[in-house]
Amino acid sequence: MLTDKLRDGAHGKVFKILFWIIILSFIFAGVGNYLIPRLDNSPAKIGDYKIGVEQWNGQYQDQTRQLQRQYGAAVSKLFENPEYVKAMRLQVLERIIDNVALSTVTLDQGIRVGDEQVKDAIRKEKAFFKDGKFNNDLFVASVKNMGSSPDHFAEQIRASLVQDTLANPIILSQAQAFPYEVEELAKLLTQERVVDTYTADTKAIAKDITVSDDEAKAYYDKNHDTFMKPSQVQFSYILLSAKDLEKNVEVTDEALDEYYNLNSTDFAIPEKRVCSQILVKATTENFEQKAKEALAKLQSGASFEEVGAQYSDDKDFAKSKGSLGELEKGSLSQQLDIALFAIKDKGQYSPVVIDNAGAHILKLDDIIASKIPSLADIKDEVTSKFVQSKAMEMYNEKSQTLSNVSYEKPDSLDDSAKEVGVEVKQSGVVSLGDKSLAWPLNDDEVQKAAFNETNRTSNQNSPVVNLSDSACLVLNVSDYQDAKLEAFDTVKDKAIELAKSSKVNEVARKALESIKTAVKEGKEVKAEANIKVQSDVVVPRNSPNFDELFSLSVFAIPNTKLDSTITSIKGEPTLAVLKEVRQNDEDLDKYTDLIRTQLVQFKQNKANSMLYLGARENCDVEYNEAAINLVIQQNSSAE
Repeated sequence: MLTDKLRDGAHGKVFKILFWIIILSFIFAGVGNYLIPRLDNSPAKIGDYKIGVEQWNGQYQDQTRQLQRQYGAAVSKLFENPEYVKAMRLQVLERIIDNVALSTVTLDQGIRVGDEQVKDAIRKEKAFFKDGKFNNDLFVASVKNMGSSPDHFAEQIRASLVQDTLANPIILSQAQAFPYEVEELAKLLTQERVVDTYTADTKAIAKDITVSDDEAKAYYDKNHDTFMKPSQVQFSYILLSAKDLEKNVEVTDEALDEYYNLNSTDFAIPEKRVCSQILVKATTENFEQKAKEALAKLQSGASFEEVGAQYSDDKDFAKSKGSLGELEKGSLSQQLDIALFAIKDKGQYSPVVIDNAGAHILKLDDIIASKIPSLADIKDEVTSKFVQSKAMEMYNEKSQTLSNVSYEKPDSLDDSAKEVGVEVKQSGVVSLGDKSLAWPLNDDEVQKAAFNETNRTSNQNSPVVNLSDSACLVLNVSDYQDAKLEAFDTVKDKAIELAKSSKVNEVARKALESIKTAVKEGKEVKAEANIKVQSDVVVPRNSPNFDELFSLSVFAIPNTKLDSTITSIKGEPTLAVLKEVRQNDEDLDKYTDLIRTQLVQFKQNKANSMLYLGARENCDVEYNEAAINLVIQQNSSAE
């Protein structure tokens, strides 16, 4: 029997040798796992904290989805560039390191946030509101949909609050725009330059210019790219759009009732606050101190109208009583918004709030509670939202069907069109880069798919081209023509015209260079008849009366009298000679507020950057270059 033979063989020498080889291989394999050190695949380490690959990839995907939501299909071009993807991945990694370093420093500083503070922050998050108040079931469901858990989400909120506790005072203390800074920048923006201009009359010059056939041919031979006929393609296509599907949505009272009941919170009118303000502008001397004096008088019982009349820099205060009207949360700047919604009762005042505009005191005049209007009151709005929602459901279903059928039956679009209920359209001749065509033929993604080598040579359906979140297209190329150089005889007139234009510009530039040299040497300028001269031309910054190129060129001239530059005015070659730099003080005020706002934002960003840099300097940051390169290579291959 077979078992007897196996048993007899087990006592043989060959079997015993094989047996010990197998045993030893298991022994060495097992020991090897202990003797060979495991590679550390953490991309970076901050102190004792290791950033995991999963964490890095997860945040990169979050960033990708955010860009796609913000920019739609257009962003897909960026992700085709491996250098861009690599740079973005490294940027995400640096941001994670920044956040971990700052969290480490805040903990070292003994800053802690209690559970109640975390809960309070979560309860105030409008995304978790239902029927005007926090809903725990909605919170749990939303967090799970984000791929997280309530505990993990709470810890993220805690970390954010801890960082804000440390960061906000530092950032706010550094984000002050000093009056002298604002004034100097305003002076730069309101600077004017006085120039003499010498403009070539190219039409007059052209009258004396002739171009022979040989010269035109030479220009043609030197500039073949100018005379290329672009590649062309023709294709059939199916366009699927949620907007087009709206006409297929059936609207009934029962369906509207059900939709409204399920989504009533989406139609909620948020709480509004009616308020007034006293503003002491930052341009007023000791503006902060004056605002504090005004608040003290209000708190001692003085009327808002009287104090406002004395202290407010609002020219219309006497007429408006400082009223800002009805405001929703988020209508004001962040600091004012927080101050307004922190006031508990009508008639009370906010503390003095300092921002780039000056010092504010807010008075709460009334509270208009949040409410959900009845269906009857907003039926048109509900109907519109209902139709859009149902059309999107239909679109999502049909786009998936389109993708499946066009792939399964790739030789024609007829079956796909029948399945999704739309007609097959014909593109006509499409030239590469032609933006004059009607949408979607002028869309970059459509042209990219049409001219894709695989799509134009296979005679099969393309993959689905996503034009937006609510529109897509599948195409099938029927004809393609390569780009080719047009024969000289065909474009001879164009070559003559371009060659003549080139000669005219060359003559004009030589004439202007001659004038430029004479001005520099202090010689008397004798302009030719085809050069138009204008003296003492005043050029303000960003003036709509001048070409942008001309204005930029004039302000690029060094502040040296009689320095010059050759630029153009409305396409005509022009020499601009600087005569004077002067100040327009009348426009200073209108730039002040704008500059102060931008300067505060710049300083906030700078302070934020320095805060993270300081946190890094107080932590031991170690990069694992091998792990970083491995992750980038693996993900590049996957993408």
